[in-house]
Amino acid sequence: MHCSGGVELRRNETAAPVFGNLSDISLTGCYVEAVSTLPAGTELLFVIRVRDTVIRGRAQVKTSHHAVGMGLIFFHLSTEDQQKLEFLMGTLTGSEELRPEDQRSVVAEDPLPVTQGFTGGKPAEPIANTSNLSAQVTRTISELNQVEQRLVVSKVDPRLIAQFHDAVEHIRQTAWSLVQWTELNSSGGDPFEVLPQLEAERMHMLRKLAHNVTADLDAGGINRFTEGISDVYEVVQTLYRGLRKVVIDSAEG
Repeated sequence: MHCSGGVELRRNETAAPVFGNLSDISLTGCYVEAVSTLPAGTELLFVIRVRDTVIRGRAQVKTSHHAVGMGLIFFHLSTEDQQKLEFLMGTLTGSEELRPEDQRSVVAEDPLPVTQGFTGGKPAEPIANTSNLSAQVTRTISELNQVEQRLVVSKVDPRLIAQFHDAVEHIRQTAWSLVQWTELNSSGGDPFEVLPQLEAERMHMLRKLAHNVTADLDAGGINRFTEGISDVYEVVQTLYRGLRKVVIDSAEG
């Protein structure tokens, strides 16, 4: 089922977190959109936040798409978190009742308690403040996603909806990087580990913008009289020279 929410991932209780956005969820797994991805086969801890519901557990990365997202398989859930997941799925499908015992897809209960070093446990005060920021980011992105859905229902021009979607995606990834930086900074970690995520996000957005501008050129929507086109041309030329040094000249050297 499609579902919007925030996700926090860690390789272990003391590792730096990776933040992402929940895209789809089932009783046995989910898909997380994230700029920073982990390789397939990685076992990790997760915290899923959907509105007021918080689900914690352990999972394994089943599929990994670089700078796009990851498909997770749930390994272990406590009885309480299993019930939260079932109620969430029931809410999404329109039936909030638990399935009969013999019809339920139950993930094994986690035999290992989550330690205090993981946000899923009882955090120290600085981490609690960061968790509040994370929850606020999740709510804000959820509200923006709802706006996008209303735009679709209102039959707004698809080009405007696509532009709005890309803008929200950029806000979401940047906001999660901000949350991650704040948490690392407050927990004594190295917050500058987050900077490569921002660089990857810029590359992601640049590819999208370049694709859209190319489509506008092909469709005749952009011509020599379009406002700002000369400035864009100069910037692209400068960018090309810089990229050439990195991609072509360095390889030949």
